[in-house]
Amino acid sequence: MSDWRCYLGRHLDFKKMQLVLAKHWKPYMKETHVSMADATVYESRITYPTDIKLLWTSAHWLYQRIVEVCKEVKVRRPRIRYQRQRERCLAFQRRRKKSRRKEKRMRKGMICFITRLLERLEQLLETHGDHLLNKRQQQRLKTIRALYYQQRQRVTDPQSKIENRIVSLHRPYVRPIVRGKEVKPVEFGAKVHLLQVDGINFIEHLSYDAYNEGTRLKSAIWMHRDLFGACHQFAADKIYATNENRKYCTRQKIATCFVPKGKQGAHEQQSRALRVELGRQRGTVLEGSFGNEKNHYMLNKIKARRKDTEILWIFFGIITCNAVQISRRKARGKPVSMAA
Repeated sequence: MSDWRCYLGRHLDFKKMQLVLAKHWKPYMKETHVSMADATVYESRITYPTDIKLLWTSAHWLYQRIVEVCKEVKVRRPRIRYQRQRERCLAFQRRRKKSRRKEKRMRKGMICFITRLLERLEQLLETHGDHLLNKRQQQRLKTIRALYYQQRQRVTDPQSKIENRIVSLHRPYVRPIVRGKEVKPVEFGAKVHLLQVDGINFIEHLSYDAYNEGTRLKSAIWMHRDLFGACHQFAADKIYATNENRKYCTRQKIATCFVPKGKQGAHEQQSRALRVELGRQRGTVLEGSFGNEKNHYMLNKIKARRKDTEILWIFFGIITCNAVQISRRKARGKPVSMAA
């Protein structure tokens, strides 16, 4: 099963796949002229990252590789005070209150310890060859070096912004995404921009880097046209209501749920009723679909171990939820086009 999952992950093109599925699902969909869009994060299953935890995991991995290399080439193990650093780290983690001052001291000590470990391991590899580490271990060593430079930069220049910050050694492609939620201000996983048409979700954009979903309005409308034709009504939250997006929707004669600016025309009551209904559908149907997928289709915490298989996991979770809805509509009666 894992081999098939890896194969499908390497060859998946979810945009073409969605075009084929939309063609078969369209007869069972009614309101194909209305679309809704929003972004959500499908979190990866990783432990909550802290600087000390990441540094200690890196140090432990480096020490294990040094021990294995020394044993394989039959040389004496270098004198490294690993046990002392381990006791210091455990003592720090047991503390109920971790002040910033003590955390900073612990971070500096861990960085110095990792510096020594990297020097010892690089000396062994230069003397006895890089073939002592397999491909996966070499990739992990590269990730640890990048994490080491990021943490050292944070100590030397705390005000500087760290690009492509690593939050997991096992999944270095995952990035912190600030969502601003009260319960969960930061999430770690893939940020997916979804387009929903008549309760069916389609992936418009997927990225592990943080992005502003408000800039994806035009792409969402273009995708709607590719899948179902003309779009006459569009619902989204306040972040989409920029002047550029408003002008684009006005030119394309697309009604939105955005709060209007300036004076209204003669049909103010009808426009307001339409805006309220679009906003209600977005807040209930679209937002509810996110919770349904995460709670019932294994998208709450993605357990895949690779980037391509994790994207495959997300895609099949969303498509399975859609297929269940389409199957229920099929069971209720004939397709919409045949019934009309």
